Amino acid sequence: MDAHDPSVVLPDPARGQPLLAGVVASPSPSDGATSQWGSARRAFVLTLLCIVAAVNLADRQLITILLTPIKREFNVSDTSMGLLTGMAFAAVYVTAALPIAYWSDRGSRRTIIAASTGIWSLMTMLCGLTQSFAELAIARMGVAFGEAGCNPPSHSIIADLYSRRNRAKAIGFYNASASIGVGLGLFAGGALIAHFGWRMVFVLVGAPGLLLALFIRLAVPEPPRGLSDPNLMMEPALPLLETLRWLSRLRAFRLLALSAMACAIVNYGVQSWAATFFLRVHGVAASEIGAKLGTASAIGLLVGTISSGIVADQLSRRDLRWHMRIAAAGMVLAIPFGVAFLLTSNRNLAFTMYGLAIGLLSVWATPIHALTQTVAKPRMRALAAAIVSFFLNVLGYGLGPLVVGILNDRLQPRFGNESIRYSLLILLASAIGSAIVCVSTNRTLLADYARTQSPLASPEVPPANASLEEESAG
Repeated sequence: MDAHDPSVVLPDPARGQPLLAGVVASPSPSDGATSQWGSARRAFVLTLLCIVAAVNLADRQLITILLTPIKREFNVSDTSMGLLTGMAFAAVYVTAALPIAYWSDRGSRRTIIAASTGIWSLMTMLCGLTQSFAELAIARMGVAFGEAGCNPPSHSIIADLYSRRNRAKAIGFYNASASIGVGLGLFAGGALIAHFGWRMVFVLVGAPGLLLALFIRLAVPEPPRGLSDPNLMMEPALPLLETLRWLSRLRAFRLLALSAMACAIVNYGVQSWAATFFLRVHGVAASEIGAKLGTASAIGLLVGTISSGIVADQLSRRDLRWHMRIAAAGMVLAIPFGVAFLLTSNRNLAFTMYGLAIGLLSVWATPIHALTQTVAKPRMRALAAAIVSFFLNVLGYGLGPLVVGILNDRLQPRFGNESIRYSLLILLASAIGSAIVCVSTNRTLLADYARTQSPLASPEVPPANASLEEESAG
C-alpha cells in the first residue's frame, strides 16, 4: 500500500470503523464524566488557560522593551543582550520542560500550571532587584524555569477538552492569548518605563501573576484523559524512554519539531529586536514604541494565530496535511511585508508593516501545536509538546535573538545604527527554508497519524491516507 496514494482511505474511527481488523478500542471516559464537561465548562477552563498564556508571554517579552536601559546600565554588548533574551532563557526552559511534561502526563496538570505561574511571576519581580548583569541573567533563568511548566500541560488539557475537529481553533485562541501577552508586555513596559526605572517595571508586571497562580489552583478542574477522543484507545503511560522511542519513530513528529524550530528562529528573532530597531533606526521614544509596537504585535499575532486555527480545522477535515501547508504559506507571505517594515523610512508605515509581517510569521504556531497533539497519544501529549518546545525554544527562541545580536555587532562598524536593519533582513530571508521544512512534514503525516490511532501493542499500521471526516463534539 502506497503512503502517498490519494486514493487510499483510512477507515474513520469516529464512524466506528476500526483501523485494524479485530482491534476494539477500550471504553472512553464514562458518560457521567463526559456529561459534566459541557461546552460552558470547557470554555471556562480554556479561558483561564488563555489568561495564563497571556501573563506568561507578557512577563517573557517585557525585557525586550527594556533592553536599551539595561544595556546602558550594565555596559554590555548586543551579543550579551541576545544571549540574555534568547539562549540563556531557552537553555533553562527546555531543560526543565521535559521532566515537567513527563510529570504532567501522569499527575495533576492544573497543579503544575499553578506552581509554574507562581514561580515565573516571582522571578520576574526578582529581575527588578538585581544589581549586576550576572544576577539579572540568573533571575531570567528562574523566569524560564517557571514558564517551562506552562505550555505542555496546557496543550494536553486543551487536547482533552476539544476533539480534532475543533482542536486547532482552541489552540489558536490559546496562542492568540499568548500573542496578546506579547503586546501587553510591550505596552506595559513602554508605559511604565516613562515613569519608573526598569527595575520597578519588572516588579509591577510580575506581581499580578502570584494571585493568578492561586486562582488557577483553586478554580481550574482537571479534565479526564481522552475526554474528547472517545474512539481512541486509552492506554497506560509508558516509561519515559519507551515514550521517547515511540514518538521518535514518527517521522512526521520529528519534522514537526524541526518545523517549529525553523519558524521560531525567524519569528522570535524579529520580535525580540523590533523595539530596538525602532529606537535605533527611527528614533522612536520608548513610550511610543510600547504603545504602537504593542498594538501592532497584539493585533498581528491575534489575527495570525486565530485565523490559522480556524482555517486549519476547516481544511484538515478531509486532508490533515493542510496544517503544514498553512504554516508554510504564512512564512513565505510574511517576507514582502517584513522587507517593507525594515526598508521604509516612514515609521508609522513601518509599524503597520511590522504588524502584518509578525501576524503571518505567527501562522505556523497554531497548526504545528495542534498537529503535535493529534499525532501523539493522550498519555504522551504533554511530553510531545515539550519536545517540540525544546526545539522551538533552544534553537528557535534561543538562536533567533542571538543571531541578530551577533550580526549587529559584526555589521555595526560599517553601518552603525543601521546594522540592525540588515541583520533582520538576513534573518527574514531564512523564512523560505522554514517553509520548505514545514511542507516536508506531509510526506509521512497520514501514515503516522494512522499509527497513533492503533493500539501500542498492535503491529505496525500499513501506511494509509485518511478521509478525515468530522469527529465527535468537543
